[in-house]
Amino acid sequence: METFSKGVALFFFAAGIILLILTLLNYGIGFAAANWLGISFWRLYLFLAVTGILVYILIRFRRREGE
Repeated sequence: METFSKGVALFFFAAGIILLILTLLNYGIGFAAANWLGISFWRLYLFLAVTGILVYILIRFRRREGE
């Protein structure tokens, strides 16, 4: 279960970073007219990235029983 949780957390982190980079590139270059690549969504993607990495850190470094 721990491996699955780490994988989900890393997925959210990677998806957030990729979407954030795509959004910023789209803002600068303007290669797509999709609403979800608009500059107003950059905060959501940054939130996904930060949440993903924090969940990964919490799972990775949590204390086990008996320690």
